[in-house]
Amino acid sequence: MRPRLQLLAGIVAAAALATGAAFAARPAAADATPAHHPLYMPNLQSLASPALQPPPVTVPPVCVPDPVNGCVGAGVPPAGQPGVVNMAYFGGHVQVAPKIYLVLWGWGEQGAWSHKRGGMPARDPDGAGARMIAFLKAIGGTQWAGVQTQYFQLDPGGWKEHITNPSSQLKGIWWDDTNASHSNLSYQEIAQEAARGAAHFKIKDLKNSQVIVAQPENFEDGQFLTAGYCAWHDYTQPQFYPGVTPGISFTNMPYVLELGTSCGQDSVNAAPGGDLDGFSIVLGHEVEETVTDPGAEDVIDGNSLGGWYDYSGYENGDKCAWVGYTGVPGTAQNVPGGLNNITGNDGKLYPVQSLWSNDSAEGAGYCAGAGDDLPVTG
Repeated sequence: MRPRLQLLAGIVAAAALATGAAFAARPAAADATPAHHPLYMPNLQSLASPALQPPPVTVPPVCVPDPVNGCVGAGVPPAGQPGVVNMAYFGGHVQVAPKIYLVLWGWGEQGAWSHKRGGMPARDPDGAGARMIAFLKAIGGTQWAGVQTQYFQLDPGGWKEHITNPSSQLKGIWWDDTNASHSNLSYQEIAQEAARGAAHFKIKDLKNSQVIVAQPENFEDGQFLTAGYCAWHDYTQPQFYPGVTPGISFTNMPYVLELGTSCGQDSVNAAPGGDLDGFSIVLGHEVEETVTDPGAEDVIDGNSLGGWYDYSGYENGDKCAWVGYTGVPGTAQNVPGGLNNITGNDGKLYPVQSLWSNDSAEGAGYCAGAGDDLPVTG
């Protein structure tokens, strides 16, 4: 989804230089019923694609964080009026104890790959699967993942339950070559594989769990190469995924190397070492959006399942996607809020995008966590 860096006056100049643009809010549609679709991460060339934008905000948030009063309720801004820059809480659950499960579907099947590379396993010729596994193992306890701990859900008594940042968040890996995959996968088939993953892992705590379905080169989601996105996440509900176990937060993770620099290849680190940059950048975007908005902004019978997003429907990853990056390798480094390497809990470097923090810039809000935050002044 298109980042909407609608910054308050005190940081407009710095932010506009860092991101290249600042945009007005999309008018809210308070009386409309949004058509369901997954929440997309557009690639670099498709940031403004109307088809990839989030659904309009149709319900007011439960809580807009306030430094004096803690939480204040607020209605949807009138049509044509600018939205609030920061993230608001819309009443759904968040993942207070994040658990991540990775399914590498069909990576060992015949026809999954069009190439081989010396020294690499046949089922992972570029090392992308190994990179995603290492990244997911390494994010727990990092400052980057810690940006999420400011966000919370309200229990029935109105008490805040904040997201935590445990050191071990990857709870399961499944190289699934049993359930046959193929090219041109439908969204329904990807949701079905996520449900098979939930069953395989025997997940009991769906509210705090997410299932990532990663595809190899030739068994991609059928729209990935043409629709303009790098990945997406969603939430299984009978209205949208009939016959699939409800309540599963899942990510569709295509083989982003196929779209090259559009999905982050060499965007932080120089080639060939940066060829897999996009896998941690895109995957991190989806993982952390799922932690803060596992209900994927769904509104069922007037009840919001969504967690945290802004008044234009943009989640914490959307608002900071591709900041500072022009498609030229290395251009996003050393830009406030831009793509950057972080040090994982294993001591290794992983390229990520920053995440929206309401606490950044003295509460004005900005992209943070990737080690290139705006300076704090007081």
